[in-house]
Amino acid sequence: MRIGRNPEKDKEIKGDAYHRIIIPVYVPNLEGYFEKGLDFTKLCIDSCNATRHSQSFLTVVNNGSCEGVTEYLQELHRKGAIDQLVHYKANVGKIDAVIPIAKSSQEALVTISDGDVLFLKGWMEAVEETYRHFPEAGMVSPVPHGTMFANHTVNTIYGAFFKRQLKFQSICNPEDMLKFAKSIGREDSMYANGLRLKYQMTVQRKGFSAVVGCGHFVSTLRREVFQKAPNISSKMAYSSKADKDYIDVPNDVSGFWRLATAGNYAYHMGNQPEAWMYEVKAGALNENDALGKIPPPKRGSLSYGFKSFVVKRILMNRWMRPTFYKWLKLPEGHKTY
Repeated sequence: MRIGRNPEKDKEIKGDAYHRIIIPVYVPNLEGYFEKGLDFTKLCIDSCNATRHSQSFLTVVNNGSCEGVTEYLQELHRKGAIDQLVHYKANVGKIDAVIPIAKSSQEALVTISDGDVLFLKGWMEAVEETYRHFPEAGMVSPVPHGTMFANHTVNTIYGAFFKRQLKFQSICNPEDMLKFAKSIGREDSMYANGLRLKYQMTVQRKGFSAVVGCGHFVSTLRREVFQKAPNISSKMAYSSKADKDYIDVPNDVSGFWRLATAGNYAYHMGNQPEAWMYEVKAGALNENDALGKIPPPKRGSLSYGFKSFVVKRILMNRWMRPTFYKWLKLPEGHKTY
């Protein structure tokens, strides 16, 4: 039996969020590798909340975490520090935890972050500013490094080269890039080629620059990218192939550019938070607010296959590459970069 009229019937719900952040949290216990799991989870979510603007929406996915972490997340949700909290009884994997949410998101931008990211002040503004200068972008990370310029960047290289906006510059802080390499245990290998620490392939337009290529431990994507992601589960707990199939390839075949901000606006913490991370988090409070709506996506009409042929078989083949790098004003090491 129903008495009266539901006051919510036909009521329009208005929301002003245009940027969603999705953070999957997987801390199955607080022992061994995960001994500091609650600590880095707190640092991650606290730093995100301290640095995101008022027109953002935070989704946290509890991916089968232990009781202590689950209770912490529940408390944050009760306090309103998390807009949406999704619980899984058991680990379903990073990609399968975030992609269904990303596919159904109404926000123009969707940031997907690992659960051990330390967000820095200004990261959201820097990412959104990159989208404003380069509406061709479909994926932008707040963490630059010089080794991803050839990873799923066909549209970026093709589009920027023929617009005469592709060039080498020294615009990134080497210490920040080395700190990231150390955080993932690759301090001896990631920049074995020192030229990639010194010079970065970039796009430049009206005095604003961004780095070509990015990783995906934290990155912001247009929601249109997920339309090209597979509609079936990956069934992988964590896999670089899953990241490629559900994020990297969809962005490139969609005709979008893949970029990173010139400045470093986030750190990878790993499983052992250090003292300096707490100091960074303590000073992270955001002083700015949302910059406004993001310009609609801009894509070229040429096929991905044609652009891939031009970039991979002509511009970036091993014989043409040194000449290509000279055109892009790489100061040295044309044959070894």
